[in-house]
Amino acid sequence: MNAQQVIQQSELLNRLVLERRTAEEVGRVNELWLNPHSHQVVGFTCKSGILGSKKRSFAWGEIESIGTDSILVNLNQEANDPAKPDPISSVIGHELWTDAGNKAGKVVDYLFVPQTGAVVSYLFVSSGWRGMLDGMYLLPIAAIASVGSKRVIVADAAIQEPQQYTQGLGQKVGQAAEFIKEDLEKTRRDLESVKRGTQGITEQIKDKAQAATGKAKEITEQVKDKAQAATEQAKKITEQVKDQAQAATDKAKEKLFEIKAKQQGSSVANEGDNIIEIEIESFPPEEQK
Repeated sequence: MNAQQVIQQSELLNRLVLERRTAEEVGRVNELWLNPHSHQVVGFTCKSGILGSKKRSFAWGEIESIGTDSILVNLNQEANDPAKPDPISSVIGHELWTDAGNKAGKVVDYLFVPQTGAVVSYLFVSSGWRGMLDGMYLLPIAAIASVGSKRVIVADAAIQEPQQYTQGLGQKVGQAAEFIKEDLEKTRRDLESVKRGTQGITEQIKDKAQAATGKAKEITEQVKDKAQAATEQAKKITEQVKDQAQAATDKAKEKLFEIKAKQQGSSVANEGDNIIEIEIESFPPEEQK
């Protein structure tokens, strides 16, 4: 049996079981025996016959090999089937809770090494805890604090950022470890990329802000120069209006003076005419002849 192969528990269910020496069909896998405390698969049961009425059980050590289509076992006709040991629990379907009291999801499967039956990781689906997306996530054995009849409690900190598992990837221990390493590395690269992108955007915003500030300053200077020019122009116009008003005032005074002088001359002339008329009227008519 390949010691490096990692199998998903659900892949073995309903797998054909054959007796190695006779090549006869024994049945199909019905249940794996998992010790939830030692995280070890210790055996399995298979069913055969109409509606699975016949059952056979095998200790994990009786397995000769596990292929992609069948499991070969060494069947001892003289020995009794091994009894299911205690404690045994499927764990599949158990609610997943953190030691902080948060419901994180549900256990749906696990990965184990066929030769030894040692579980390398459990798989769980999220209940939307911390915004996790749909899909299966890896649950390290080290994160498990306790296992009950219905629930599994894990360390809250251990699944803050769980690694997503893609079904059908691998399947060798080394490959699974490499996958996790590459996934972590990719996540780190993505974060660095986002960080660089954020820095680039920040620099762009800074440059644009500086350009806008410079443009605003330039516009302010232009407005200031235009305002200064307008002030000078208004002052110049005010001086011109003042000079024109002064000239008009002087011209009006000069005109008034001329009119007054004419009026005074006319009055003197009238007075002289009146004197002459008076003198003529003072002589008798005879003397006038």
